[in-house]
Amino acid sequence: MKSRLGNLRLYKFDVASESDVGVIIITYPSGLSVIEKIQLTRYTGRRRRRGSKAGLSKSFLDKVHWSFMEQQYSNIDNQISDYIVSNFCFKDLDIVPPACPVLVFHFHTRFSEQDHVPEDNITSIARAVLSTLRVRDSVLSVEDALTKCVPIAPPTTEIVDCYQGSELCCLCGKGYPKEDEIVHKTRCNHIFHATCISRYLLRTPQCPICSVHLPPVDIRTLLFS
Repeated sequence: MKSRLGNLRLYKFDVASESDVGVIIITYPSGLSVIEKIQLTRYTGRRRRRGSKAGLSKSFLDKVHWSFMEQQYSNIDNQISDYIVSNFCFKDLDIVPPACPVLVFHFHTRFSEQDHVPEDNITSIARAVLSTLRVRDSVLSVEDALTKCVPIAPPTTEIVDCYQGSELCCLCGKGYPKEDEIVHKTRCNHIFHATCISRYLLRTPQCPICSVHLPPVDIRTLLFS
């Protein structure tokens, strides 16, 4: 059964006892979730192996890829790369200062025939992060954790779940849905295939239709603001 990325949301979680930490949460259509803690700078930074994009290392995508492969998913890592490259730059995260907020990646997946992906439950996200971090210097309540779990809005493009339309993507000339492809909407409200717009923005950081400036945002500015 074909599957695809339904959504990808980022959060920052402020907790003084942790630094240089990322949390990956993968939610499957069955309701099953996989949660893993990672060292953030191991998978991000300026100097990475060939194949990395926007400072996010290939090993990060490999880690996520194998998690999805265990559930018989395919092509998800490419869709994740398209989304992140369109929105964020991780190139200056070789070193993070003490008490850097935890960066949370929440991946929603869906089968191709599903109508939509449910919205994130912030309480569930906070609980998952708390249980994964096992906070050392204090015992945070879920209520406290909710105030520390802050969504990071995608600054350039967002995933439009289950989009269908009569128009053609102006970058490839093909319609929607394209086989095994998800759709992105820019902040200026224009629709493109994810692969098309991510590749275009890597070369030219502006909307191909209205020329609005669409650069990826330095993730450090979002983590530390």
